[in-house]
Amino acid sequence: MRTAIFLSLLLASVYKVSAVENTSPFLAWSPQEFTVNTDLNTQVISVQDLQTGVFDLVDCSHKAILVVDEPELHVSDLGQKGRERLKEQVHGAVSSLQIPFVDGAIDLESLAEHLARKCHTSFINANPVQDIADLMEGPSVVYKTLSSASVAEKDHILENLIRAIRNKFQDDFLVLYSSSQTKNFSTKHRLSARQLPDEPTKKQTGVFHQYTFFSQGIFMGLIIAVIVVPIAFIGIFWNLSVQAPQRFEKKQN
Repeated sequence: MRTAIFLSLLLASVYKVSAVENTSPFLAWSPQEFTVNTDLNTQVISVQDLQTGVFDLVDCSHKAILVVDEPELHVSDLGQKGRERLKEQVHGAVSSLQIPFVDGAIDLESLAEHLARKCHTSFINANPVQDIADLMEGPSVVYKTLSSASVAEKDHILENLIRAIRNKFQDDFLVLYSSSQTKNFSTKHRLSARQLPDEPTKKQTGVFHQYTFFSQGIFMGLIIAVIVVPIAFIGIFWNLSVQAPQRFEKKQN
């Protein structure tokens, strides 16, 4: 019985942590109001559902849409040091959307091209160039990949891109930030990469906080599995083992 309980706990833990390993976060923010579809108000979403939701989210009212691709980005990376500028951008926006776990990688370049065709705007691939100010002659969808750089450098590049867009279109822009490639973890770091959100002492919202493996939900599940389940099993076993007497005493006058 103890072996069965231990195996059940082990399998439950593996299922919980593996569910978020091959995922990437999705962020969207804008200085202007935008309406979020109810399908996007979730913690976990598939790539197909996300793409459908983004097409509904983008109503072509913004003059500039910046699609940022950071390969091998995991939600646990957003709580680390060096993300202060990105955190300020998201938290300081009038409207924002944060989805911690997208199940799989998103083809962000293809997404940007589809958005440009939908809104009948120009598509700008900003990867070969650093200064995009001269390329944005009108409403545009800008695609940028952040790779081969430190976290601080990535935040600095993002800040420069947004500054260039602000200089051209003021606050009339939308930023979509995610990853086209899920992160591969080594065996010794795999446990920390599969972390689930915890409830911190001070209330924190969004994806910009540290993640821990033992959340309140997992802890309560362990308590139930270790204490409640054995007690219930013993009680049911005892009830099933009760036998009715086969002989009855004679009634005495």
